[in-house]
Order: sequence, then C-alpha cells, then structure tokens
Amino acid sequence: MALNAYANGITEVLVVGGRTTGLMLAVRLARQGIKVRVVDGSPGIDVNSRATLLHSRSLELLDNLGIADEIRENGQPLRGMRLFMDGKQVLQTRYPPVDSSYPYGISYSQAQIEGLLESKLHELGVTVERSTELVGLEQDGDSVQASLKRADGVEESVQAVFLVGCDGAHSATRHLLGIEFPGVQDKFPYFLADVISENDEPSDAWFYFLHREGAVMFAILNGGRRQIVGPLAGDHSADGEPDLAELQELVDRRTGGNYRLSDPRWLTYFRINYRVAKRYRDRRAFLAGDAAHVHSPFAGHGMNTGIQDACNLAWKLTLAIRGVASEALLESYEVERRPVARQVVDNTQTFTEPGETYPDMTEVERDAFLKGFYKEGEELIAFRRNFEELDIDYGASPLSMDDAADLPQEVRPGLEARNVSGLLHVDANCDLFGFLDGPHHCLLVFAGEDTLVDAACVQAAEALDRYGSWMDVYLVLPRRQDVMPENISVLIDPEAELADRYGMSTGGLYLFRPDGYVAYRSRRTDSLGNYVERVMIPG
Repeated sequence: MALNAYANGITEVLVVGGRTTGLMLAVRLARQGIKVRVVDGSPGIDVNSRATLLHSRSLELLDNLGIADEIRENGQPLRGMRLFMDGKQVLQTRYPPVDSSYPYGISYSQAQIEGLLESKLHELGVTVERSTELVGLEQDGDSVQASLKRADGVEESVQAVFLVGCDGAHSATRHLLGIEFPGVQDKFPYFLADVISENDEPSDAWFYFLHREGAVMFAILNGGRRQIVGPLAGDHSADGEPDLAELQELVDRRTGGNYRLSDPRWLTYFRINYRVAKRYRDRRAFLAGDAAHVHSPFAGHGMNTGIQDACNLAWKLTLAIRGVASEALLESYEVERRPVARQVVDNTQTFTEPGETYPDMTEVERDAFLKGFYKEGEELIAFRRNFEELDIDYGASPLSMDDAADLPQEVRPGLEARNVSGLLHVDANCDLFGFLDGPHHCLLVFAGEDTLVDAACVQAAEALDRYGSWMDVYLVLPRRQDVMPENISVLIDPEAELADRYGMSTGGLYLFRPDGYVAYRSRRTDSLGNYVERVMIPG
C-alpha cells in the first residue's frame, strides 16, 4: 500500500519527545501542513541550561523559522578561546568569522531555545501534550499504533502514518523498537555548574584548563554566566548534588584560584556516554537527536546535531505522506545522518579524553596535544567550518547527483548551499538563502547568455508544471529583459555573483533541498527529469 495511505483523517506524524529535536521537527512539519502531534513525558520545559551553544548552521536553520533574530539580540557570540596548562596560559585565539549569515556560533541556553520553538509551534496550531509517555508501539505495513499514557493514568491509542522518537538518551521509542544502542560509558563522573564567574575576560571566549588533577572547561552562557564542566578525580564521590564551596575549591586548584564563583542556578553530576543507535529506522518509526546518538558535551554538538536530524527528516516525511517520495528517500535519512553522528561521537571523545588523561601524559604527549590547537590560515578556516557544522557532506548519499563535476567543488551536490546577496526579485533586493527557507525544493534555472533565455524559460515552465507541487522554480537572468516571462518567478543576478559562485555563467541548473543542501546540478537545463525519476518517484 502507498506510503500516504492514511494521510487523511489521522495523525500523520507522531513526535515522541518535546525537547529541541522534537520541537524543531514538529515546527518544520507543521509549516508544511502536516498533521503532527507532539507528546512529552515531562510536565514542562527543563529550565536548566543543559546545551549552551548554537552553531552557525543551526542558526541558519532557525533563521528560516523567524526566531534567530531573538537569539542574535540576546545571545552571546563565541569568538575565541584561552588554553591553560597547569595554571599558565599557553594559547589565546580569536576565531575568524565563517562564510555564513551567522559568522560565529551563539550561546543561548537550551531552555530558551525550546521556549522559542514551542511558541512557534503554538502559532502553527500545535500544542505539546505534556506528562504523556509512550508505553507501547506496534506497526503494520500502513501505519504505527502507539499507546500513550498520561500522568493521571489514562491511556490512549494513536494511529499515525509515521512516528519519530526524539525522546532522549533513555528513549522509550528505541527500547520498544528493540534497536541496540552500543557504545561505552566514560569511566570518570563529571560535575557541571551554571554560575557567575568573576575575572574571566573575555566573556566571548571559552576557557580550557588542563591540570594534573584534571581539566576544567568554562563555556560561555548568555547573560554573563558560565557553564563550568570537568571530570572528578578518581576518589571523588559523585553521589547527591555538588556543593558550591566544594566546587570552588576544585576550580581554584585547577585554575590557579583567579575565578570567584557565585549565584549557582544548577549544580549537578553526570556521566558521559558515547553511543550511536545501530539503526535510525524501523519501517515507519524513526529515531532522532539523543535517542539516536549521545556523546560528550565538549564542543557543543549534541543539540546542533539533533536540529540537523530534524531538518533532514522533516521534508522527507512530508514528501512520503504526499505520495511523492520513493522508499529510497526515507532510507536516505539514516544513510546521511548516522555517519555524521558517528563522526561527532568520535571527535568529541578524542577532544574530551585528554582532559581526563592529562595527569598521566608524558611531556611529548602533552606537546602533541597542545600542537593540535595551533591552527592558522586555511587550516583554521577549515576547522571553523567543521566546528560550526557547515562542512557536512552528503555527497555519497543516493540523493546527491552531479552531472557537472567540473563546476566549483564548494557547491557540489551533498554540500550546504553558499549564500549570495545582491540579487533582485520583483525589484526588491534579496539573497539566495531567502529562497531556500521554504518547505519546498528550490530549482534555479540559469539562462546564462541572453541568447539562451528563451530555452531556459521553456525548461523552467516545464519544471514548474511537472513538479510545482513540491518544487519552487526560479529563472535566473543577468538582467531584465524587454519582455519578461509570465507565470515564472525571475531572479536578476545583476553583478553575476550568483552565476560566478555556482559556475553557471553559460547556463544550467541547480536543485536545492528543503534543508538547504545541494541536491543536483547540470550544465543542461533539460536534465532535471533524470534526477527526479531516480530519487523521487515512488516505487
């Protein structure tokens, strides 16, 4: 039976988990008119800071929802770092900006982000159903049957076309599906303190202290606060909750005693796990966010990886529900996102463990570790793009198809689109990303030379006629024509910046996915059907 067999009259997507990943997924689905329900076992948003940093790519995706301005205005950009060894500063770095509308990541607590997302979801007519847990899950070929239990003990059976478990590291969805979650637990317990710290300038840099007793990291929080994290010594108990005076003594020993801690909002102990689910999908049920992957909080990739999971999956579920997508489109979610999670887990473990093993390192090992922080030129730019999650590569995905491999490699299929400003649309100034923030694929048909405008118009009109239900089509012209085409949206590229960046000076086309990644490109304007038949047609 077709994937969209139950698209009318019942829940189309049941999202289990109302934290960042689940909220982002639900907002993206609701914007596309999908009938979505969100349930969460907690009574409300957790007010503790938890994740603290939004990377540039996440900010671009949140900008598409119209909530990034609030984050930009009230958040704290991360612009540098200071590294200390045994109380002595050995490195201070100011980060160069990255090529993004958001040149720096911004610190903004997870609780605040979730508040913005939940408000946006409410605007779209969806309310998070709190104190509601998933307690049962069955599937047949056409739907998912979920059993929900509310705080008052009342149970409800829900039928949905798809279910997505965004319910965290202890995911009920994952357990009910029987999906393994292999990995290891770090042998060291950690402490965390959300506090005000005096004498820690600059406030837009994170501090990393390596000491013979263990490491301490000072992450930035908006509002002039710090989240301080570090491993406990082997003989230190992690029972109960930390005491501020006790943590002050620990921080003094490891940092040299220059930082006075006060106004604690959250003091806790926790354990780090490094795990990736063996599968991200079981028929009509999917995993996303911490339900699919967990790792060290160092470098701040957990929440951001979940946000990209949500954006990757939302448009695929939408097209499946509408009967446009092939089975390969749904399979591509795991194909694309699981390797990203595996890399994040490995990278954060590599970054975290030296803070634990530093006391036992030889001088040679310490020098080698320190050398890894010294980056400049192109190496530093590459590091920054990786840190801001701007270099994720889906090039090996079955959804990426390149019929013009000689064009610029920085915008090849599988990579994130690069923004270009200075464009004109209906005589108004605009940039490329303004056309990639909708629910649809975006096709740019470049006319190139004036003599090719008529042919490009024909191809743009044909694409709009055949795929207009899920694809926005724009004809890109170098200048206004005496007779402008009717019924086709036109982008004017007056300085040829768009054509130059994408290698389209002689014409061709680019297809962009709803999550902002390049899907397909060709020097021919009549080749789109090859891609659509391979990737999109249900079979």
